[in-house]
Order: sequence, then structure tokens, then C-alpha cells
Amino acid sequence: MNLTRETTSRFVEAGDIRIHYHEAGDGPVLLCIHGGAPGAFGWGNFGRNLPTLSRHFRTLIVDLPGYGMSDKPQVEGPRTSFYARTFRDMLDALNIRRAHLLGMATGGSVALKMALDYPERLGKLVVVNSPGGLSLFQIGTPRPASHDYYTGEGPSMERIRANLERTVYDKALITEDVVRERYEASIDPAFMVHAPEGRGGASGSTIEPLWQDLHKIQAETLVIWGRENQTLNYDHALFMLNRIPNSRVHIHGKCGLWVPFEKAEEFNRNVVSFLELQ
Repeated sequence: MNLTRETTSRFVEAGDIRIHYHEAGDGPVLLCIHGGAPGAFGWGNFGRNLPTLSRHFRTLIVDLPGYGMSDKPQVEGPRTSFYARTFRDMLDALNIRRAHLLGMATGGSVALKMALDYPERLGKLVVVNSPGGLSLFQIGTPRPASHDYYTGEGPSMERIRANLERTVYDKALITEDVVRERYEASIDPAFMVHAPEGRGGASGSTIEPLWQDLHKIQAETLVIWGRENQTLNYDHALFMLNRIPNSRVHIHGKCGLWVPFEKAEEFNRNVVSFLELQ
């Protein structure tokens, strides 16, 4: 099967929310949850990893509610809890009892919340550059520059390129095709109204103080970080290592936030070997 954005596209009713996702492969289920940013969506974060991951797992790459082709509901209360409930409902709808979770940035926070609230549904857990820890070196929670994307002169190819270049160490990786893919998603009218980064100022806060409960996570956990992440310092990963009982950390030098893209081959090897280790 040719694993394209179109051939792998699926929809499922997760409770009251219609979720769009991509599916390929057989075996243990791996649910991949993308990060939040202007124009973010599942395929954009993990589509380039799907050929390798799907050789080992039944890989599901979701669009968060409010993003991509998923429904864009109004969210009351903490968004992380809402997302976690939605993906639990998605697993129910697909008759999946247990799944490994892989989450990047906001998606990693959702995966951590699922590990806390629905531990019986998890196999192993992989979080990549995800809020949920604390830093010894940063004061307060930094505000990503992407949140200013819709202000001032508004969206443009130049501004989305600048946002994407902040997510990597090697800016040469941000090609014209990558920029155009993200820009076109960022100007979708429904996204601009309902996503947290959109012009509409969506309801609900995204981040919850998960750091207070990390010691309760029982799933085997791999924390992956890029040392040059400009939003969250890599000592967040060390905090998680200290708090999550059964955890390990891999920190990439010369790498930013978007590890699955910037270090794709090594990232794929790390994830596959960790998830398959008995």
C-alpha cells in the first residue's frame, strides 16, 4: 500500500467528536498525538515517520480536536483533559483495549494525562518536548512566538516559515513544500476560529499542572528532547526522569522541538526499540 496522506485517511466518532486520523500497519496499536501550533495537524508532525512505524505497529496518527480535519468544538475547562477523554472515546469506538502512546509538545501533555487518568488503556508512553515538567532555569512558562502569528499583519508564508524555523536546529530542513503545507492549514477558517492558536481565542486552557502527579504514572516512559528547543529547556526532561518512576531520557544535540522530523531515522529507531523491548 502506498502510504500517502490520502490513502491512510480515516474518520471515527469519538463520543460526540468526529476525529480524523491516518492508519497504517498491523500489530500493537501506536497512537500518535501531534503538537499545537498554527496550522498543526497529525500528518504534518508524524506523516514522515509513518512508513517505518507502520512496519512494526498499527499506527494511528490523529488530528487533535480543533485541528486538521477533526471536528472543531467549543471546549469548556482544561483542554488537555478534554483531549484525553476524546482519545479514550476514540479507542473505545475502534474496539482498542490498549495502545502505546506517542505525543509531541501539546500531544505529549495529552499522553501524560491519559497515562494518569486511564492507565489501564496504556502500553508504553513516549513524550517528545512536552509540557508537563518544571524547569530549574526558566522562570514562568514561556509564550511560544506562534501565539502571535495571527496578530499584526496576520498570516503569511514568511511568518509561518519563521515559526517553523524556530522548531528545528537545521533551518535548511524547512523547505518551500513544508512551509506551504503548514501555511495552507493555518489559514483554514475553522482552525482560525477554534484552535488555541487561532485568531478567535478558543476557550479552555491547554496546560494543566501535570508535574504535580507525574510520580503516579506507572507506564514505562521514554522522554525525548531536543537540546536546542527554544520553548522548553531540556531540563524539563530531567525533571520527568526524576519524577516518573519507570522512565528514561534521550536528549538530541543539534536538534530543536520537532525531533520526529529533524532526527527522523534515529527517532524511529529509538521509538521502535523502546516499544518492542520486553
